[in-house]
Amino acid sequence: MPMPASRPDGAPLPPHAVRKLENRSWRLKTSWWILPPLVSLGVLGWVGFVWAGFKTARVKYYVSGGAWLVFSSLVVLLPAGWWTGVIGIVSWFGAAIQAVIMNRTYLVERALRDL
Repeated sequence: MPMPASRPDGAPLPPHAVRKLENRSWRLKTSWWILPPLVSLGVLGWVGFVWAGFKTARVKYYVSGGAWLVFSSLVVLLPAGWWTGVIGIVSWFGAAIQAVIMNRTYLVERALRDL
């Protein structure tokens, strides 16, 4: 799937960012942050978002990471019941879906930030 040739605000990307986004190996290597939400069964989904926030200096990733940390902690903090299973499943699939959707914007932000 081709990467966008402009920033999320519509401004054109500089040449160094376009070169990075065209490099498939760079995109795969830089997209590792979505692995914790995908494979941790909802327990460590927040870790990927915190890492993405650290690498891009964007608050939206920290907010997402904090929200998923609090939400996934409810499984342990609430008394056992059918809802804890639902919370666990939602924290796994929700964080994974959000990470996959946000990855495209993350790659553009990283390409702009990394020189």
